[in-house]
Amino acid sequence: MDAMIPQAASEPRILLVFIGAVLVFGGIIFTALKGNWGGQFKSRSRTDSASGLRPRANWPGLAMLVGGIGCLLAAAAV
Repeated sequence: MDAMIPQAASEPRILLVFIGAVLVFGGIIFTALKGNWGGQFKSRSRTDSASGLRPRANWPGLAMLVGGIGCLLAAAAV
């Protein structure tokens, strides 16, 4: 069974880099989408159009970014 898995794919460093890259990319996309569509179209007045840019509204995207950066730093330290 080990002969079927390439050596590079079974290393934990590659897995950490892949997970970190997916989390960073997903966090950026989530934060951008939340900022663009989260507060602007849901509010009736234009005075609260920046409500999607608050950290309280973006905490899942920011958590994904922090987790991805942590995975990338862990892969660099291994």
